[in-house]
Amino acid sequence: MAESDKVFAGSIPKFYDTLMVPLIFEAYAADMAALVAASSPGSVLETAAGSGVVTRALAPKLGADAATW
Repeated sequence: MAESDKVFAGSIPKFYDTLMVPLIFEAYAADMAALVAASSPGSVLETAAGSGVVTRALAPKLGADAATW
C-alpha cells in the first residue's frame, strides 16, 4: 500500500455531510420524520442533532403550531 493511501486529508465533517449522510442516513431520517410527524406532536426536542438530517426532514412535516427546541 502506498504511503499516501494511509493519509486522510480534508474535513471529516464535510465528507460526512456530503457523502455519508445522503448515502446511509437520509433514508432513515425520512422514515423517522414520517413516524414522528404521524403522531402530530405539539413539541419536539431533538437531542442528538448530529448532522441535522432528521431535523431537516422533520421540520417541514410538523404542524405550524408545533414548538421545536
